[in-house]
Amino acid sequence: MSSLSIFSGITDQEKEHMFHCFSPVTKVFFEGETIMSYAHEIDKVGILLSGRAHLSCIDYEGRHSILEQLEKNDIFGEVFTLPLEDFQYFVAADSACDVLFIDYSQIIKRCSNACAEHSRLVNNLLQMTASKAQSMALHINILSRRTTRQKLLTYFEINALKTKEKYFPLPMSLSALADYISVDRSSMMRELRKMKEEGLIEDKTIDGKRYFCLARG
Repeated sequence: MSSLSIFSGITDQEKEHMFHCFSPVTKVFFEGETIMSYAHEIDKVGILLSGRAHLSCIDYEGRHSILEQLEKNDIFGEVFTLPLEDFQYFVAADSACDVLFIDYSQIIKRCSNACAEHSRLVNNLLQMTASKAQSMALHINILSRRTTRQKLLTYFEINALKTKEKYFPLPMSLSALADYISVDRSSMMRELRKMKEEGLIEDKTIDGKRYFCLARG
């Protein structure tokens, strides 16, 4: 997750001033609830203030895929229009979430006061869009691997590089991981067992959270 947020470089006082113009709405969602559906035209940008969520897709055959994991300060909505209208796209909560909604038209319209904080917000949005494109490229890199083992190793390598720690946390359930790398969960679990038996990976659980470690050659 990037340390950049849509409000980076904007003081609380400036944020309050912008909120008078934008009239944002904050909503609370609980685990399993749908935060946003892309089924219809939307004019909202959602900002995850707390909690975890994910962006999913259901294709015309009913197959479910996780496209992106969302954490604090991540954004979604109108600015990230998704392809293939026949597919269903939605954002769902993985835990209790606080979400701030802002009208997209309010963000992109010319500010009558030409305020600097509005320009910073738009600049932050552009940088976050670029960061999201990079994350999607990494996801495509994982999906392009031919075998379940290659997909798992690529996913683990990316997370190890991100955290720079020997053990890195799995930011989702194993079922969600199977959806994210687009493999059958049972096949993935068998492959994980084989990889541990062969000494390719190690795992441990701390405070209910699962951590993995790649064996170094």
